[in-house]
Amino acid sequence: MSQGSSFRQATNTVETDIIPGTELMRESEGIRVTHGSNHNIQLIPCPSEGPTDPLNWSKPWKYLVITTQFLFLFVSVESALSMGPMFPLFAAEFQLNDTQLSLLTGACVLALGFANFIIVPCSNIFGRRLTSLVFCFLGIASCIWQALAVSYSSMLAARVVNGIATATSETLLVQVVADMLFLHERGLWTGVYLYGWRSFFWLSLALTSFNFITLLCCFPETRFRRDTQSEGSRTEIEGPVTHNIRNKVETEQLESIEQRSNVLGTGRPSKSQFKLWQAPEPTWKSFLLRDIISPFRLFIFPIILWAGLNVAGPANILLFWNLTESAILSAPPYNFSPSSVGYSNFAFVVGGLTGLATAGPFSDWIAVRATERNNGIREAEMRLPALIPYFMFTVVGIVVGGLGYDRLWDWPLVLVVGYGFSGLCVTTVPTIAIAYAVDCYKPISGEIMVVATVIKNTCGFVMSYWVMPLAARRGFMVPAMVEFALTIGPMVLGLPIFFFGKL
Repeated sequence: MSQGSSFRQATNTVETDIIPGTELMRESEGIRVTHGSNHNIQLIPCPSEGPTDPLNWSKPWKYLVITTQFLFLFVSVESALSMGPMFPLFAAEFQLNDTQLSLLTGACVLALGFANFIIVPCSNIFGRRLTSLVFCFLGIASCIWQALAVSYSSMLAARVVNGIATATSETLLVQVVADMLFLHERGLWTGVYLYGWRSFFWLSLALTSFNFITLLCCFPETRFRRDTQSEGSRTEIEGPVTHNIRNKVETEQLESIEQRSNVLGTGRPSKSQFKLWQAPEPTWKSFLLRDIISPFRLFIFPIILWAGLNVAGPANILLFWNLTESAILSAPPYNFSPSSVGYSNFAFVVGGLTGLATAGPFSDWIAVRATERNNGIREAEMRLPALIPYFMFTVVGIVVGGLGYDRLWDWPLVLVVGYGFSGLCVTTVPTIAIAYAVDCYKPISGEIMVVATVIKNTCGFVMSYWVMPLAARRGFMVPAMVEFALTIGPMVLGLPIFFFGKL
């Protein structure tokens, strides 16, 4: 990793040449930065002076908005990807084989991935609020359809619609985090991803309807147009610089910074930000063209491709356990009932919550410490060493889970270590990888998630066709090791990314 970002200051020119992803976290001659309550940390991006700027909102408002979006994400994903425990019920109802059962998840996953080619342009043009409400309403309709489906083809079509509605969970929260939070706060919040099968969808309907109400009441618009000048946190003075000119510029900077500091953390959304209809972006045609075309172009960016692979690997490990849990746990020697198979997923929840509580703060702490050692110059790669402990947990979780399946080990070992460590992996590795990619390419955070989602969900759809047939021929250890390679391989590639990411 190159830590020699060029900061050249000459007698006649004060100039800062900074590689994207590198940020100046301290003041320098001729350069003034905006600080928050912790005076050792610069605020990036620089907030405007208006109290309605989401960057200036008070912490209660920020927490309320993120909690609302997180509930929306959680319920949407729960409805879309919790099909595994009900596979025996669907098989009995519609006379389905293993591949057809897997497609109930695979078709939803595929639609979920590619729908973001529509969702990201909509959120950039019409706003996060309207987009969330429209797709939440679509989720309500899909839950009703699934609960009333009387044939396999009808259920499969309903699953596709549900996947489209759920796709907002993949990109909107990342955009909202980038809208409201500063660079040093994003790692923490980026990670913030019964009685018959018909009753499950009625329950999902109730939860999704609750989501619609909370979005309507508690989620204001976070898309905000800042002046280009206020967005930049550095001032560049070119040409002959006299002492008087420099003092005048620095005085103006300090006055502007003081005004922003008075507003910071005390603002709140305006009534207009709660309107259902927000004025579209004046340059919506360029947004539409950029948001549709740029994801294809971004596939060749090594950092974004690497981040996408590190989202796909852990997510598809979770999908692997989801596709296979009923076949393993419902059979001897475990003989779990469908409800007991469902309860086994609490191991993923515990691991996932542990990951949410640790990955963001840990990676932020690693980056802050590295920044201090680097004389206040922060580089995006500084958060990547936080992957090391989670790499170890991921290796142990996949190996123990795969061996436990293959050799029928006691179920507590399979669930606690295999499922639990995999749940930890799912919320930690993508959190750190995506936070790193967004640090490097903040203006296209939504497009980064489109790339990651397309990779992840295309691989997930393909799994519907090969996991169960391969397990029937070779045992469950072989597909588990395939997923091991697809997960651990990209994580190992973090080493060259760490050292050469800026080249």
